[in-house]
Amino acid sequence: MQETDSSMSRTRFKTPEQLLDFLQKADDGRLTFRAYPISGDAETFRCQGGGIVVRKPDGKSFHSLDDFVCYAFQCDREGYAGTEHVDVEELN
Repeated sequence: MQETDSSMSRTRFKTPEQLLDFLQKADDGRLTFRAYPISGDAETFRCQGGGIVVRKPDGKSFHSLDDFVCYAFQCDREGYAGTEHVDVEELN
């Protein structure tokens, strides 16, 4: 179950599947968002449509939503998440 923090406009995704479902529904090429890992700095991304996610400002692209979700959840080679959650803040 995803949680929403209305005071900060962030949604917490506790599983890779939750984040993937959210991105699939928003994959119209118009979603810009910031992802907050448990530790480390937040990064800003944009869904380009067609399942492509681009990290701003360096332009690193993930050629599928699955690749991006594995990056966000720090998945190992077998696809198991290495982090407990990812917070997402929509910017548009």
